[in-house]
Amino acid sequence: MAKLRALFWTLFVVVGAAVMISLGFWQLGRLSERRALNDEIKSRLGQPPLAITGEALNTSELEYRRAAVTGAFDFSQEIVLRNRARSEIAGVHLLTPLRIEGSENAVLVDRGWIAYTAADPQTRAAYASPTGLVTITGIIRLSQSRPSPFAPLDPPLGPDLPRLDAWYWIDIPRIQQQVPYPLLPFFIEQDAGPDPAALPAADWEADFGDGPHLSYAIQWFSFATILVAGSIALARRNMKRETTNVKGKIHV
Repeated sequence: MAKLRALFWTLFVVVGAAVMISLGFWQLGRLSERRALNDEIKSRLGQPPLAITGEALNTSELEYRRAAVTGAFDFSQEIVLRNRARSEIAGVHLLTPLRIEGSENAVLVDRGWIAYTAADPQTRAAYASPTGLVTITGIIRLSQSRPSPFAPLDPPLGPDLPRLDAWYWIDIPRIQQQVPYPLLPFFIEQDAGPDPAALPAADWEADFGDGPHLSYAIQWFSFATILVAGSIALARRNMKRETTNVKGKIHV
C-alpha cells in the first residue's frame, strides 16, 4: 500500500509540475504577443493621419491609426458608454455620430468622459457642442463585442426596446440598429483639447506596459519548483524516518 501511495504521489507531482511549467511558458508566450502588439501599435501611431471621407477602408489595418474627419455632430443620436471612471469618479463616455461631410455615412466619435450624474439626456445636453461643421482628430478603434459570458450584457433591441441610451460595449453593428443612417465599422477616440479641465474629457492614452504576464510566469515556475523541491524533501524525510525505525527494530 505504501508503494502504491508513493507511486500516485509521484505521478501527481510530475503531472502537477508539468502543468505549472506549461502555464509559465504560456504566460511567456502571452508576454511576447503583448510586446509584439505594443510594437505594432507604436508603428501605426507613427504613421500619417488618415483622412476619413466615408469611403470603405480595410479595417484590419485601421486600429490605432491616427485619423482626421470633417463633419457635423448629430447629438440627437448620441449615446453613452457605461462604467467609465476618471480620477476615481464614476462616469460615462459620450459617443456621438459625426455625419461626414460629402457622404451619407457617419462615424461614431468617443468625445470623452463626463460624470455619471450628468449622464441622462437632458443633463448632458449642456455638452452638445460644437455645432456645425468641425474637423476632429483622434485614434481609430474597431467595433467591440461582449468579451465573455460573464461580462455585462447590452439587452437586444426590439419592438419593446427600440433604442438604448447607455451601452456597455461599442458594438457598432448593434448600435447601427437604432441609427437611421449608415455608420462606419469603427469609431474614433477623439484627441484631448487644449483645455485639460474642459468636459467632456478626452484623455485616451496607450498602455505600452508588459502587463502581468511576466509576474504570472514567474509565479507558475515558482509553484512548480516548490512542488518538486517540497516533494523531494518530504520523500527524504520519510526515508530517513523509515531507516531510523528499521535500525531501532534491529537494535532491539
